[in-house]
Amino acid sequence: MKTTTKMALATTAFALVHSALASRAAKRQAARLLGQRQSDACYRIFFVAQSVLGFAGLIAYGARLPRRTLYRVTGPAALLLRAGQAGGLACLYAAARQPGVAYLAGIGNLRAWRHGLPIPAGPYAQGPERGPDGRLTVTGPYRWTRHPLNFCGIPIFWLTPHMTTRRLAFNLASTAYFMLGSAHEEARLAAAYGERYRQYQRSDVPFFWPSPARLI
Repeated sequence: MKTTTKMALATTAFALVHSALASRAAKRQAARLLGQRQSDACYRIFFVAQSVLGFAGLIAYGARLPRRTLYRVTGPAALLLRAGQAGGLACLYAAARQPGVAYLAGIGNLRAWRHGLPIPAGPYAQGPERGPDGRLTVTGPYRWTRHPLNFCGIPIFWLTPHMTTRRLAFNLASTAYFMLGSAHEEARLAAAYGERYRQYQRSDVPFFWPSPARLI
C-alpha cells in the first residue's frame, strides 16, 4: 500500500474517532456510565486529552512511513510561507481566547467539580459562545469565518516549505475533515442557539473560507 494511501487512511481513522467522541451520543453514554455531574466535569478534558494523544500517535505513525519530496521552497519565499503558518497559529490562539482556552480545554469544569461548585455547560461545538446578555459573542476571527478553529489548520498545514507525499495525504484528508466537521458543527450550534445562530449564518460572515474583504 502506498504511503499516501496509508497516511490518508490513518488520518481518516483519527477523524472518525474524534467525531464519534465529540457527538452528543458519546456524551450521553458518558453521563449514563459516570453520572451527569461527573460527566460534565470530566468529559471535555478527557476529549481534549485523547485528541492530543491521538494526534501525537498519528504523527508518530506518519513519521515511520517512507516519503518522497514533492517540492521544497527555500530562501525568502520559505520565510514568507513560515510567516503564513505563524499567522495561522496566531489566528487559532485568538479564536480560542474568545470563549477561553481553559473553557475549551474543560479545565474550568474540572475545577468547579473539585470545589463543589455548579459546573458550567461545556461548549456545544467550536463556535462563538453566548455572552451575559444572551447574544453570541462574534469578535476577532469569528468575524472572518464562522469556524476559525477549523479554518486555521489550513494555512498551518498547507503553507509548509517542504511538501512530501505523506504530508500531502495528511493535508488533503485533514482539509476534508475540517470542512465536513464545520458543516456538522453548524447543525449542532443552530440546534443549541436557535435563532441567534441562524442570524449569524445569515450574516455576511463566510461559512469557512474567509473573504479577503473581511480580513481588511
